[in-house]
Amino acid sequence: MKSPQLVAERLVPTDPERLRHEEEVVGCSFGGAMPPEVPEHAEVAECLFAGASFVGCSLRGVRFSDVVFRNCDLSNADLHGATFRRVEFLACKLLGADFAETVLYDVRFDRCRCELASFAAVRSRELRFDGCALHGAFFADCRFERTEFAGCDLSEADFSGTRLAGVSFADSDIRGLHVRATESFELQGAKIARWQALDLVRLLGVEIDEE
Repeated sequence: MKSPQLVAERLVPTDPERLRHEEEVVGCSFGGAMPPEVPEHAEVAECLFAGASFVGCSLRGVRFSDVVFRNCDLSNADLHGATFRRVEFLACKLLGADFAETVLYDVRFDRCRCELASFAAVRSRELRFDGCALHGAFFADCRFERTEFAGCDLSEADFSGTRLAGVSFADSDIRGLHVRATESFELQGAKIARWQALDLVRLLGVEIDEE
């Protein structure tokens, strides 16, 4: 997985309003409240967002490359159709955020709160979630390539229609995981630990006598 290419000393502290009015923003650092809407298909590259608030903001179709979001709040943000390449979300709050139909290449979510976030129909390559809260998150109809969930809470997450072949759920809580049909293709090839097998067996309707 490739990390964002940022040179911290070259970043220029910038007024967030620049995001509202310019179609290309490069080499900036931002904090505080962000504008409620960023132009669709705008390009944001080699930037740092630290302590920034995007609560309820529209970032539909925005293209992010070599960007770091650190301690940001993107709860209920609309990121539908956005593109992320070499991007990191570090200790961010993403409650109910809409990542539907986004492209996530070389993206890492580290210690983020993503409860009830939607990642429906995401296309990803080299995607990793580390220690994230993803209870009730929606991952239906995704196309995953080299994707890993490490130490995450995926309880009640929905993976309906998503092929999980090659996807790793190492040390993650997958209790109550949802798939479209237990006899379908979703679970084939998923990488799990032995102790997680019981949770998947329950998806097959098997009752386990634990006495």
